[in-house]
Amino acid sequence: MHHKTRVLNVQENVIVKASISKQIAEQLRSAIVNGQFKIGERLPTEDELAQRYGVSRPSVREALKRLAAQNLVRARRGPTGGNFVVQPSYAELAESLSGAATLLVGMGALGIEEIIEARRILQGSCLQQAIANVSTEHLQNIETALTRQQDPEISDEDFCQADVAFHRALVDATDNGMLRFVMYTVIEALIPVTNMVVTVVRERSDIISLHRQMLDHLAQGNSAALRAKMDELLDYLLEKFAQASAKRA
Repeated sequence: MHHKTRVLNVQENVIVKASISKQIAEQLRSAIVNGQFKIGERLPTEDELAQRYGVSRPSVREALKRLAAQNLVRARRGPTGGNFVVQPSYAELAESLSGAATLLVGMGALGIEEIIEARRILQGSCLQQAIANVSTEHLQNIETALTRQQDPEISDEDFCQADVAFHRALVDATDNGMLRFVMYTVIEALIPVTNMVVTVVRERSDIISLHRQMLDHLAQGNSAALRAKMDELLDYLLEKFAQASAKRA
């Protein structure tokens, strides 16, 4: 009986320590989000944080690990090292939101028609901005993704990833941070789902041809043609989904 009590006490200590480090991590995260610590700024040392919060250094170290896992801080070694606030990438920030959207799709809470309509509205609204701000580098990144799609040796999964890269690069051409963040969420969650649903009946050559024409219209600054081609792409996906559903039925 005494042995069981000791085991229970050990477990309770672990839970308490985890709770302390979690609270410290949450407070530091709030300080970062509220602007008390700027991007690139070094956080106080572990000793200073331990004194500030009245806890042990191991608890502080665990809290910093939690923040590192959230891509909010990064440790640097050396005389000028320490824990520095970093700016997470748009893809990292959107990942959790994308996962939630993918979960809703997988559970049947969102239908393929809703997904495609969301892409038509949200992604379509970015095209004019992309034409206004596209650079040579943007065009090259889109071209790289398209070249990857054209490789006949890649798997369906890799083709899907190249598809994601194409549309992300297209949104990057807007040169608008907020649009990029919002659309990364949509693209990461919805495009892979759409592609994997229709992959059994689609023709890669059709997708590649539509993407090529979209890139050409973007480079030429033809907004109306680019929007029309985007609509054509989405109509194509919707048609292929209907064919796939008919076959399953």
